Amino acid sequence: MAVDDGYGGTKPGPGQPVAVRARVLPSTTEESAVAGYVARAEYRVYARSLPAGPWSRVEWAGETWAVVGEPQRYGGSRRLAQDVAVIRKRGT
Repeated sequence: MAVDDGYGGTKPGPGQPVAVRARVLPSTTEESAVAGYVARAEYRVYARSLPAGPWSRVEWAGETWAVVGEPQRYGGSRRLAQDVAVIRKRGT
């Protein structure tokens, strides 16, 4: 769905929500410090299939989060395969 971008053109708008069953674990602060970020609350999301990309919106634990970077695909077999993404709390 295209929406007005405020400059006379259009940009992609928000899509339909997708419910995903996932495990969410805290990420270490050293990972952020190495990348040059100020230490913030970050979590890793583990799911069999994660239909998300950079800056996708994630709603979890009553908060809104953004996916940082591209989700990674791990595991060789179908049984062990999983997508892993880092999420960071969005500013208000």
